[in-house]
Amino acid sequence: MTRPSSIHRAGSSVGAADTVVSGTAGPDATARRTRGGRRPTGAACLAAAVASLVAAPAVLAPVSATAVGAGTATGAASTQRTAVRAAPRLDVGERGLKETRRVTRLAPGVTLTSIVRGDKPATNGTRGTTQKGPWRVQVAMISPSAKGQLRTAIGTDIARTEGVSTLGRWSGALVAVNGSFFSQGRRTAPGDMVGLAVNGGTVVSEPQRVAGHTPVLMDSRTKALRMDDMTWTATLASDAGRVRLDAVDTPLAVPAGCENVDPARCPTPGRTVRFTPHYSLRTPSGPGAEVVLGRDGCVVSARSGRGTRITAAQVSYQATGTKAAEMLRVAGTGCPTFAESLTTKDGRPVPLTSTTYGVVGRYRLVRDGRIVTFPYTTGFFARQPRTFIGRTAGGSVALVTIDGRSTRSVGATLAEEARIAASLGLVDAVNLDGGGSTAMAVRGRLVNTPAGGRERSVGDAVVFMP
Repeated sequence: MTRPSSIHRAGSSVGAADTVVSGTAGPDATARRTRGGRRPTGAACLAAAVASLVAAPAVLAPVSATAVGAGTATGAASTQRTAVRAAPRLDVGERGLKETRRVTRLAPGVTLTSIVRGDKPATNGTRGTTQKGPWRVQVAMISPSAKGQLRTAIGTDIARTEGVSTLGRWSGALVAVNGSFFSQGRRTAPGDMVGLAVNGGTVVSEPQRVAGHTPVLMDSRTKALRMDDMTWTATLASDAGRVRLDAVDTPLAVPAGCENVDPARCPTPGRTVRFTPHYSLRTPSGPGAEVVLGRDGCVVSARSGRGTRITAAQVSYQATGTKAAEMLRVAGTGCPTFAESLTTKDGRPVPLTSTTYGVVGRYRLVRDGRIVTFPYTTGFFARQPRTFIGRTAGGSVALVTIDGRSTRSVGATLAEEARIAASLGLVDAVNLDGGGSTAMAVRGRLVNTPAGGRERSVGDAVVFMP
């Protein structure tokens, strides 16, 4: 496996596409005259209307505009009384801006729509506030009937990071976008996801209580999406007792005040973590205790101290502080039982099967056909490159990127991102990691321009594999 040696800019080839459709929407298009200044005849108007319908990208088919009730403000976001309807143009910036769209059929049931709204570059001084754009948006739309799997890719392991184009090539994906928020910049295990992540039915990162965190689970076979707050609980039990686990696939820190103390005498409870082979085949080292279980669920090794090699069929359990002795007592011999559950905030169980995959987003953009509004406009909520995932009423899945931090594409505030999602006909949508992480690859080649002109390595990606 090799890392990418070059970056393919926006507009580069996306492979052997079946069809390409181009269209332009300028200001006051309905008031245009025919050549010579004469008003068009009735027949010409009818022909123009038919032509516009033919040119309109099927990827943006309208969804139901059934009226919806008012939402109730909760926390930092609320829902407004606006029915979601696919629009002929993106709902961002001034009305009447020139907008061009190019639709590429990547495979049966899969299209890529490249949208440019606004035709004049911004300046560095105005790109944070201008209403003239430009905005460069990539929309990959995947029909429920498209043959293939919608899932996540984490590359070599969670302890390391790779670019979206690399993850796309390694997984053989037709389309790939960056996924979860992750521990970017951290020296140890930078690919560690910050919130719930699932890979093939295995929880590889537990939910965290962070404002706006929203897990997005997907069924790789049906492509159904589930967006909801979730709680994870897990235990390791035997006749000697039960140990509650605190986290999954994340490095442990020595409890404060116990850095230079014999682990057996550390008075602080510490934490317990489950390490799957997805993290790495080498577990983190340090004081505490570690138990390794084999494929049959029985103990392979148990010892004081942490850090060892495991195989792809083994799982490690580590503990620090006073929990280290408890771990060895409960699970140090025999065949302890591991149990975990994922539940929604109202207590409903969430099944974990081999077709369950998931990433962690931050903030819903559209919920049940209603646009979510936000009271803040600075920091995280200000204009940034954005990536989001959503679904239409008909069950199509959209993977979308918005370039930003550039005079060629100014990015989107969270509120603008929500309106864009709605104008694409999405009835549910969640914001994924963005900023320098925003990237989309088709057949392993970038089709957008990452911030700064360089692709960032990320923790995971959402991929569609034919």
